[in-house]
Amino acid sequence: MRLRLQVRRFFCDKPACPRRTFAEPLPDLVPAHAQRTVRLTRTLETIGFALGSAAGARLAHQLHMRVSGTTLLHIIRTTPMRQHPPPTVLGVGDFALCKGRTYGTTLLDLERCCPIDLLPDRTAATLATWLPDHPTVQIITRDRALDYVRGATDGAP
Repeated sequence: MRLRLQVRRFFCDKPACPRRTFAEPLPDLVPAHAQRTVRLTRTLETIGFALGSAAGARLAHQLHMRVSGTTLLHIIRTTPMRQHPPPTVLGVGDFALCKGRTYGTTLLDLERCCPIDLLPDRTAATLATWLPDHPTVQIITRDRALDYVRGATDGAP
């Protein structure tokens, strides 16, 4: 599908002006020099985040949106990060980078069900240094690891 727009053009009479003509901007419909409308880009962004590149491209093709997996990855990478309010209920758990050898700590916002941060190890000192930078945390849920008890006690008494 092609979308043809007819926009007004404005002319500048001043000879010192570097731009002689100006087109009427339509930022709610299509950004300047864009190949897709804002609505299509948001739809492809949702598909890309849900399915990834190859599967997302197949679904988009079924929906008659011609896009490649590479383009979906580009859309994902250029999407600005959404800002969430600071967490008040924090979930602390560990995860394996290399099972049996290297572990890290995952921090989750349990009210919004989204990850906040990944810490490189699962020591009390690392959690204790992270907590003072986030004073809005009121409740901490954790597993039974003693390092998390010490880290929560030292970082947010």
